[in-house]
Amino acid sequence: MTVKDVILAAAEGIGIQEKVKAFAESGSSEGKKETEILVQCFNRVENEVALDFLPLYVEDEAECVGGKVSYASLSKKAVRILQVTQNGERIKFRLFPDYLEIAASGFVKVFYSYAPEKKKLNDESDFKTLVSDRTFADGVAAEYCLATGLFEEAQIWDKKYKDSLCAAYKPKASKVASVRRWV
Repeated sequence: MTVKDVILAAAEGIGIQEKVKAFAESGSSEGKKETEILVQCFNRVENEVALDFLPLYVEDEAECVGGKVSYASLSKKAVRILQVTQNGERIKFRLFPDYLEIAASGFVKVFYSYAPEKKKLNDESDFKTLVSDRTFADGVAAEYCLATGLFEEAQIWDKKYKDSLCAAYKPKASKVASVRRWV
């Protein structure tokens, strides 16, 4: 899903589609401000989903120098380090503000959740399959309404956004067949 697709869907719901479409597709000066606000709102929503609802995970190979792996050596902005392995075996680690400390040397694999980078209009979202365009559009519409002072509309869009997140990702009950009794 692209940022542009989500923003156009949100703009349609809010009623500013013509302005945003004019800027997004032809670079017209009309709709520039609205589009920029919508892009900021997209970044907030993507970050919120990644940090509060559906974490994004990645595994990187990093070099351990002096028993330390710098967070800067990881490819993404780490939020929570989940596991460190070397040659397929788990290694204990300690977290510090700028690095993690381990009792090993050489290359290790670090499995962690991360915060998405800020996107621009033509960028792709980090969420490929976990969240639908419509859910993101509802969240962007809620943030846009809040940012522009449309508080009642923001409440409506936020409820729609949160309901769609909860409905799509709540655990499904497993089906169990009842025991048959013979008379």
